[in-house]
Amino acid sequence: MKHSLCLLMILISAMLSGQNWQVINNVTHVYDIEKSGDSIYFSSWGGVVEIKGNDGLAFGDMQQVRQISTSDGLVSNDIRNLAMIELSQNLWMGSAYDGISIRSAAGMQALGSDLGLPSSRVYKIIESDSYIYVATAQGLAVFYYLPDVNFPLILEQYDSFNTGGALPNNNITDMLLTSQRQLFLAHDTGLSYVHLDSLSINSAWHTISSGSFLPSGGGYKLSANANKIAVAAEQKVYYRDLDFSSPTWQTIDTSFGDKRKDISTLHLDSEDKLWIAYGKWDEGLLNYSVGDTLLTKLDLSDQQARHWRQDEASLGHNVISKIKELEGGLYFCTWGDGIARYRQESWEYFSPNSIAFPKITRSVADKNNKLWFCSGIERDEVVRKGTLGVSSLADGHWTSYQTHNSTLHSNNILALEVDARNRKWFGAWWSNYGITGNRFGVTIYDDENESWKWLTNEGISQWNDETGSWGGWIAGSPKLLTNTIVDIHKDLHDNILVLSYDGGVSVIDTEDKLIGTFRVPESVYQHLYFAYHSGRQYFFGTLRDVGLLIWNDDSIPVTDGEHWLSPIVPDLKGDTIFGVASVETPYSGWQHFIASERGLYMWDEQNWYKYGRYIKRQIYNFATNLWEDETLYYADEERLFGSIQTVPNAIYGDPFGRIWIGSLDNGLSMYDSRRERFTNYYQGNSPLLSNQIISFGYDPLGGRLLIGSAEGLNTLAIGRTVKPKTSLQELKAYPNPFKPDGQNTLQIVNQPPDSMPIGKNHCHIYSSSGGLVIKLKENSYSRFEWDGRNKAGKLVSNGIYYFVVTDKDGNARRGKIAVIR
Repeated sequence: MKHSLCLLMILISAMLSGQNWQVINNVTHVYDIEKSGDSIYFSSWGGVVEIKGNDGLAFGDMQQVRQISTSDGLVSNDIRNLAMIELSQNLWMGSAYDGISIRSAAGMQALGSDLGLPSSRVYKIIESDSYIYVATAQGLAVFYYLPDVNFPLILEQYDSFNTGGALPNNNITDMLLTSQRQLFLAHDTGLSYVHLDSLSINSAWHTISSGSFLPSGGGYKLSANANKIAVAAEQKVYYRDLDFSSPTWQTIDTSFGDKRKDISTLHLDSEDKLWIAYGKWDEGLLNYSVGDTLLTKLDLSDQQARHWRQDEASLGHNVISKIKELEGGLYFCTWGDGIARYRQESWEYFSPNSIAFPKITRSVADKNNKLWFCSGIERDEVVRKGTLGVSSLADGHWTSYQTHNSTLHSNNILALEVDARNRKWFGAWWSNYGITGNRFGVTIYDDENESWKWLTNEGISQWNDETGSWGGWIAGSPKLLTNTIVDIHKDLHDNILVLSYDGGVSVIDTEDKLIGTFRVPESVYQHLYFAYHSGRQYFFGTLRDVGLLIWNDDSIPVTDGEHWLSPIVPDLKGDTIFGVASVETPYSGWQHFIASERGLYMWDEQNWYKYGRYIKRQIYNFATNLWEDETLYYADEERLFGSIQTVPNAIYGDPFGRIWIGSLDNGLSMYDSRRERFTNYYQGNSPLLSNQIISFGYDPLGGRLLIGSAEGLNTLAIGRTVKPKTSLQELKAYPNPFKPDGQNTLQIVNQPPDSMPIGKNHCHIYSSSGGLVIKLKENSYSRFEWDGRNKAGKLVSNGIYYFVVTDKDGNARRGKIAVIR
């Protein structure tokens, strides 16, 4: 029995190594847009998206055909600018800090400092004739293509040194080329311009320095049409005719009767209409501050202005980050709403089918197999790529819940759980509503009845759709200990445990009645961080407080109860505990794995163990208060996190007896408790979006592990526990021909793969003479595996074999296999 279990896990591990990965990222926060034929490309902090559709098609009906990310070879997912190079039909994608990716017929190419790029920070890419001009943080680079050569070559670099100071500053933050072939470069100390034919003549360069009429500080934004050029600087716009026959610049103040507004971008269209969008960029947070007014259209001929406010005339809610005039109309990149097109005085949107944020704090599947994700932090502030509310995924469609488009009480959602009634509980860190727009406590969302409740230390309030407001506190409803919620956990008895930071734990039953409250012992601060119920014990972890606490009984914990476990190894006291996962092994009974700031630990309800980089497992001796070596690694055995020093800051036990441990900076390790082996996944050997793993979850219908990071979501096929509704379709066996050697296996799958019908399915292998060779059982991946052996355990001989798969209703499909020995 032990041998067969080990063999099964070897096969499963082999399947996992097949890299059956998915990459899911947020692409609604858009930096730039480009168009080529019927394809539109837009770039975001989650990579590049291609959509297709002709200009006569409604914008929202265009088809999303491709999303390009680091898993496809991008140097970075944070792509700030795009350029379709007509000469080569290559798409150049400039990243924030990692150089340029070029998508060509030869595949994905990387262009960095080793190939002539002055800096890996790329601000703008422009093509003219057969040359490509690239503005970077360390000057201007010019590239060209040779005939029949599919890779660009560096022609020249221009910076303050080799121009003799004609280009006074190297940090070129914007660039444009006019119809008169004048190249304008915005940099930290002003604005420089030169004719393309005179780039190498230092005396041909001209500079408008900050302090003349331009304010100091840089950050200038440029736009031009055939007649005029405009420069945005701080809260003003300056414009003039391109012929420069007059040195006079006109000034536009963005106050328009209101306080001045920071400018996010501007555009001079072909009809001398100046479009000005508002918002202040924070590079550290990758976030725009936003006011009520999003956009102004100013007619330069008569100075008549049209303003759009948030959610006015279908414009949307979020800041406009870039405006381009392309074939088919004016296109607007937004910071959170995707892209928009304006033509014939009306707005159209293309909203990518996308999760609403990259940073995945929690993920959980509800009773209808809808997946839910949240993005929060243990502070009351906006964070980089996070604090953006909640997203759900059902039937391939994403839905976003934020304070501006739903009744969700906060965008800083740190805790997420699904109760026995399939309601969603969203817990928020304490927030000052008047400052952040986020509320505290918990909202409880019933998506089947579209009802919302708000739970705080004052009780429960019901949302009233008619009045558009929260009602009064319901008498007798449960009250939380504090309003700062760090975790919500449904135990195996369907009770909800709400962890109030600085307060303790509230236990609420399925009818929203308060069962009781308790505080964990030995903790003055009650800095609770997580709760976990194994069905045998309740585990609690704290954030830089008393560490790990265990209520060693299946009853609801009591503050001064007798079941609090002692002793616990000193390593886990006074530490930050990130999580616990339990597994029942066929040889060693129950094992409880603990992810701690100090390492990975395990308690088997008798002894304490510690897993390390060099010694596989140590056991703690309470008599000597020392760790003693217990199990060593084999010579070629994979080690925890590949022997890299890091912190295990996320942990999950899947339904198949495996423990997944996420690290701070080196990906994740899978621990097979039956084989007692580690398998490591990191960016060097997998499509992981980040080596910093924040959270885990599981999709039972898709059979996928959900791996949350600060850069997005990866999924990995690990096996289903819920089957989709399907029938036997075309069956495929691979590899075919099959060469069994006792180690490899043949896979028999239904189409689409991993989708056998609901219920028990059976597979029989027959010889060419009709004799039964073996009966196979369906595995957790909804497929059959055959190692080439008969029912006596011996490898079969050469020849043609037939397989027949039958579902629970007696429907059958068959195929044949060629075996070569």
